[in-house]
This record gives sequence, structure tokens and C-alpha cells, in this order.
Amino acid sequence: MKLTKHVSVAAASLALTVAAVNAKPAQAATVKFLGQEVGNPNKYNYGVFADSNKEKLKPLSSITLSQLSGVTGVSVETPSAYQVVTNTFDTVVLLLSKLQTGNKNQPFSALNFSVFSKFTTPGSVPFAIVNGKNAGTFGGDTTGPVNVPEPMTVGGSLLAVGMAAWMKRKKAELAAKA
Repeated sequence: MKLTKHVSVAAASLALTVAAVNAKPAQAATVKFLGQEVGNPNKYNYGVFADSNKEKLKPLSSITLSQLSGVTGVSVETPSAYQVVTNTFDTVVLLLSKLQTGNKNQPFSALNFSVFSKFTTPGSVPFAIVNGKNAGTFGGDTTGPVNVPEPMTVGGSLLAVGMAAWMKRKKAELAAKA
């Protein structure tokens, strides 16, 4: 009887855990990478797109891009729509100042922005959007500037590994002769 009770509790716990892990919040908006500026590969352009019809982003909603590399500046297309609250070397946070409404798969009209970075190699970076002061958070991945190791660093590392293998082999040959 005790075994049956323990098994049923374990099965219920497992079912609840799987349900919690698989639950996904409703998407309301997505930050999309629009491309690097022609003639200025250090400028990364973004748009915020609605994920459903008549989607609303409330005032005080925040848009965050993180795990960026080498951010040197941020510019917003419509300063009256939102402002830059944080601009660090690896994180950008924007705060909406007024209600924005958009339609599915269309950009919110005033929410384009650009991130400037000393790195020109795009890679995957996470974004998060908090819709209003106490609303849910949702996010995903977009493209942004990432730091890629220099070719000389990679080459030096490969040379060091090769030298270590060669030295180990020579030591084994000397030990075998002795």
C-alpha cells in the first residue's frame, strides 16, 4: 500500500514538472534584427514586431537586449515613443513612454532602434520584453554583435596543443629507449 502511494505521488510530481517545463508564455512581441547598415557594419538595426493582431505594448514596457559585445551607443528612431534607460558594454534596455499598437507580423510603427558596436560579427543574443509594469515577461533570440576570437588567438592555441602533443610523444620515446 505504501509503495502504491509513493509511486502515485512520484508520478503526479513528474507530470506536474513536465507540464511546468513545457508551459510557454504567450508571445506579445518579438525583437527582429533588420540588418547591418550598408557602409557601416558597426550599426545593427532592429524592429519590434507584434505577434498577434491589435497587440498592445503598454507605457513603461521595457525591451532588453543582453549578452551583446562592445556596445558603444544606441539610437532610437522615434525618441517620443521610448527612451534608452541602460546602455552598457553588453546590455541595452529601452523603456516605452506611450502605448504602442501593432498587427501580427508587422513592426510597431515607432519602435525601430539601432545598436552601435565595435564588433562587426553578428551572432545570436537573447531579448526580453516586459509588457507594462506588472505584466508578464517574454523573450527569445535575435541577432546582435558578438565577440569572435581573433585568428591569431585561435592559431596560437592550436600551435600550443600541437607542441604539447609533440613533447608528450618525445618524452614517451625517450622513456621507451631508457
